[in-house]
Amino acid sequence: MRKVLTAAVLLLFPVLLLAQEPPAPPTQKEADTRVTALKEACKGESDEAKKQAIAACADCPHPSVAAALAPLLASGADELRIAVAQTLGRMAGFADAAKALHGGLKPNEKQDKVLRAVFEGIAKVGHAASVGVLEKWIDDRLDLRDSEEVPGVILAFDVLGFLKFKTSVDVILELCNKKKVSGEGAGTGGRYKLKCGQHAEAALVRLTGQEAFGDVELWKDWWKKHARDYKDDLSPRDAK
Repeated sequence: MRKVLTAAVLLLFPVLLLAQEPPAPPTQKEADTRVTALKEACKGESDEAKKQAIAACADCPHPSVAAALAPLLASGADELRIAVAQTLGRMAGFADAAKALHGGLKPNEKQDKVLRAVFEGIAKVGHAASVGVLEKWIDDRLDLRDSEEVPGVILAFDVLGFLKFKTSVDVILELCNKKKVSGEGAGTGGRYKLKCGQHAEAALVRLTGQEAFGDVELWKDWWKKHARDYKDDLSPRDAK
């Protein structure tokens, strides 16, 4: 069961990078150079030049660079929006990159490929601030009576599985309880709600390393007993 659940998540995010050491902070001069090149490229007609300028920002995780990239997630061709999401996603652990990606969710809610790229970027950046953003995304969109798929809800559950924080586990369990995707009352929204529950459990498996129970409801008791065994980053407390 665990292998099946994990495989389902990896199919959605086949190219997620492993955790990396954050690069040395760039200087303001380096950031200004990237921003200037990006603005100049955006004035032209060549999408290829724009993509090159966007990609050149990837090794410069600086607030000015993230601020310059953020508006590009809400305008322009899908191909360019995806390029921006991928570039921001390479800024592992950078709060401003996460913030920019958060801002790209709503404008791309109906753009499937772009929305997926934004969620992928959030997973790669891996910032704690994303947990609350994803919680709100799911909470606002998954109704107790939903029977049709809502854009990004399953992706949001999947991404929570890549955010290695105890709060991710807490949020998943709370949402599953609130939205009744598992346990008593499960299935009131049809197969889609059950599918959400499966992806929620796959995320829990990925976060904790615990074998799947086959029912999210059973995770509550387990987490009450074992939450104390994990640090905030979900590493075991006995690990040195």
